[in-house]
Amino acid sequence: MKDSIALLEELIALRPVSADIPAVNRATDLLHAYLAAGGAHCRIEDCGGRRVLYAATTDTKTPALLLNAHVDVVPAADQQFTPREVDGWLHGRGGADCLGHAVICAQTILRNLGKASVGAIFSADEEIGGSTTRDMVQRGYGAARLILVVDGASRAIAVAQKGILTLTLTATGKPAHSSTPWLGDNAIDRLLDGYQNIRHIFPAVRPGDEWHNTLVAACIEGGTAHNRVPDEARMTINIRYTDPNERDSLIERLREQSGLTVDVLMECPPVVFPENTPAFAELAACMKQELGCNIAFKRMNGATDARHFAVLGVPVAIVGAPGRDIHGNDEAVDIAALRQYEELLTVYARQVAGASQA
Repeated sequence: MKDSIALLEELIALRPVSADIPAVNRATDLLHAYLAAGGAHCRIEDCGGRRVLYAATTDTKTPALLLNAHVDVVPAADQQFTPREVDGWLHGRGGADCLGHAVICAQTILRNLGKASVGAIFSADEEIGGSTTRDMVQRGYGAARLILVVDGASRAIAVAQKGILTLTLTATGKPAHSSTPWLGDNAIDRLLDGYQNIRHIFPAVRPGDEWHNTLVAACIEGGTAHNRVPDEARMTINIRYTDPNERDSLIERLREQSGLTVDVLMECPPVVFPENTPAFAELAACMKQELGCNIAFKRMNGATDARHFAVLGVPVAIVGAPGRDIHGNDEAVDIAALRQYEELLTVYARQVAGASQA
């Protein structure tokens, strides 16, 4: 087996930014070659031109334990694709999100050949929606006991994540010359007024009390010239919501109170599993033993590929090794902690998906 950090450095250097499909495919191919050479059962699925790797210890699409990590990353400056080790941290884009996690999932499979029923989906577009994971689920990939998304909070288990509603608000008006605005109906004014009318639906959220719906005005456009009253204006808003049953009523309330046209641009439902799920208790006990600390249950504000697995009716948990400045200008992963999480996944797989458990 190759050293995990050396493998991670190779992946970072490939620059697998989500929009660069050939580069993401090269990262997939690197992991495929490594896992196949090590004796894992591998399959490559083509999902809209993106190569998606599934690897497992046995020749099945539904192992007892399914791991998931993604091999695409967000854009970064050139220097972030030259990994460097400083004071026990590996700096480089994707070290923490999520190439480091992909590496330890791969190592977990190789270390459990003949010892446990474990597989992994290495998705190829999580940073821009995760449709490759959705496609893999639709093609029959899943798990018998538990799905573990390795892309989340460190030294904790996330058992829920908010849903996403990305909406376009559109206002229409009447054009006129800017010198005679009373002859027109300014669409930008209507858009801003409508936005102000819906802000109160989303109360302020404070750190530590975050499991609430939130609203962000993300993009705005309107107008074509400085001396013309605009007759159309648009705003893209991003909503994170907690109640799976609230989707339709929330959109209708936005339409009524804004007076604007509301269109759905992108969406995914919340993912919520009970904390008392037996599989989560087993995972927490193993994490406490291997990491040497108490394990908290958390609910995430962000989204992961967990949303695409929820339809399978199998418990889904989200975990991750410690990192810092994720998506920032100095992303880094704790090297010792990453190795510790590799050991954790290896031990946990044998506990819940070993020969006597599968």
